[in-house]
Parts: sequence; C-alpha cells; structure tokens
Amino acid sequence: MPASTETTAVNQAPASQDADLEKVRQWADDYLTTLTEKTNERLTLMTSRNGSARSGGIATPRIGEPTVGPYVAFDVAATSPIQASGLPPYQPGKVIAAGESAFLVVYMFINPVPSPQYGFIVPPTVQLGGRGWRLTLDLADLTTLTSTKLVQAGTFGAPAPSLSAAIFSLPTPDPGPDAGVYEANVTFDITDPGQPYAAFATNFFDVDGDPGFLFVPPATPQWRNDSPNRYLVYRK
Repeated sequence: MPASTETTAVNQAPASQDADLEKVRQWADDYLTTLTEKTNERLTLMTSRNGSARSGGIATPRIGEPTVGPYVAFDVAATSPIQASGLPPYQPGKVIAAGESAFLVVYMFINPVPSPQYGFIVPPTVQLGGRGWRLTLDLADLTTLTSTKLVQAGTFGAPAPSLSAAIFSLPTPDPGPDAGVYEANVTFDITDPGQPYAAFATNFFDVDGDPGFLFVPPATPQWRNDSPNRYLVYRK
C-alpha cells in the first residue's frame, strides 16, 4: 500500500512564502469575483420565469454536485498549481523546482437559491449555516506511489457563503534524480452528523496556457472537466 502522511496546519505558510502567498491570495480573490458573477448569472437563468436547465435540448453548463434534477446544491473546484513569479496569472505552475513555493486554490460552492420543486425549500446556504466543514487535498506521488493529505477545516457563518476560496501551500520536496509527478485530488464535505453534503473536484481551472505539440493545437488557460490535475517537481 502507498505510504501516506497527513498535514492539518496547511493554511499557515512558512515566513519565506508569505509574499508569494499574498500574491496568490489576491489572484484567488480577483478570480472569485469573476466566478461569483458568472455563477449568479447562471443561477438567475435557471430560476427565471423562462429559464430552465436545458436550452434547445442541450444542457447548459452547471456548477456543482450533488444535483436534484437541474438543481445543484454543493460542489468544489480547484486550480492547477500557481507559482507567484512574474505577473498574473503567474505562469507556468505545473513544472516546479524543488524548494520553490507553489499553491493550489480551491473554490467551494453552496447554492443560495431555494427550490421547493427539487426539495430545497430552505436553500443549502441556510441549511449549512453554523456547520463544520472539511476540505482535503490528496497529493499522490505517481513516481514513488506515496501520498500526502493536506487538510483545512472550519465552521461556516450563518448563512454559509455561496462561494468561498481556500489556498493550499504545496510541498515541493527534492525528488532526487528522478522528477516526481503528482496528482492533486480535492474533496469537500460537511462534518456535522446527518448532513448529506459531500463533493470532490471534477473540474479544475488550468491556469497554464498550452503551446501545443505537433498536431495538437495550442490551448489558452481554461476549465477542464474529468481530467487529472497533475504537476511535476524536479531537482533544479
């Protein structure tokens, strides 16, 4: 079985990382504003008199799981690793030298809209007010078959926020002569008994542009669905 370690105090970066953390926090807050605007537009569309979860027979993009019909109650999404070098959006971030600071931003979503039709007379943001939450980042080293678990936990206010962000400081140990390939998986759940809210990140925002290769066209930074969120740590 792969070896595993767990760290709980991941929200406190070493002093040498404070400046980089602040830059990434600003980036995360700025993008949270954009994400909030897009989410509100989507929620307005789905709850408007003529809006629906489908348009012309094609499902509109949705944020969140679990869902009841088209109603999305709870979800989590992440970014690819971000390094605070140069100017925003701080690229590249998926190829990291050992010892360099790198961060992964997580966005947590709780639906603020009531929907009696789908069993949410009381919206999830109200249901989860004052509830404890746990956010876990599992890092699997695919090269050595070891894993590291990073955890952040807290308690929501009342009501719970519809969208919020958390930042994980990624460990970047010296992998030795062979570079280490990591896969990042994020889970988000409510720790109070009897609360059936849990999700894992099936979407992540890839902050790096891809220059393409041979017959593969280049790609701009974009959201990716059901793709592994991987990065590499190497000895410089």
